[in-house]
Amino acid sequence: MTTKVAIINYGIGNIRSLYNSLKKLNVEAEIILDPELIYNFNKVFLPGVGSYKDAIDLIRKKGWEKSIKNFSSDKNKKLFGICVGMQILSTYGYEYGKSNGLDIIKGDVEHMNKQGCNLKLPHIGWNSINILNKSLITDNLPNDSDFYFVNSYSFKIVNSDALIATTKYGIEFPSIINKYNVFGTQFHPEKSSKAGMQILKNFIDA
Repeated sequence: MTTKVAIINYGIGNIRSLYNSLKKLNVEAEIILDPELIYNFNKVFLPGVGSYKDAIDLIRKKGWEKSIKNFSSDKNKKLFGICVGMQILSTYGYEYGKSNGLDIIKGDVEHMNKQGCNLKLPHIGWNSINILNKSLITDNLPNDSDFYFVNSYSFKIVNSDALIATTKYGIEFPSIINKYNVFGTQFHPEKSSKAGMQILKNFIDA
């Protein structure tokens, strides 16, 4: 079966950088604006930058919510949320008030200060991960690999089985999550050099 890859463009996300990184892996991803097109693909990326509220509001305004949920429920498909794209997979987010998320992976996204972080925020730059649970997304990836982060909020996950790796910055927070066919990274793999390319390759090859 030919792997067909798409990047969702809902108006907020680091799409060009991700597209170029995939191209280095010889993957010609299609950037899609129409929610109905999602079903034509096997692997789909849900990027995101900025605030949780802005991201989820745009997802709903542009008609993506139902399509993303239906796509994620098909176990023959795979979805990958990046940064805020990972955060909105949660049940609720608390950036600029309380917002309902996509509720695909149970948990809330809260400010890291509220969770006990007393370091300067946003958390920007390179930081390492600690792999806790096995997942195809971390194949051929050494523990303590470094990735590029930009975040002030983090995912408080309900089911520890979905927690693949954590990162420390004042607190320990989820940096990779995975529930069945849905994956997410708090960091930006497309900005994370060799380790980030390995994450993208693992997802494409899965």
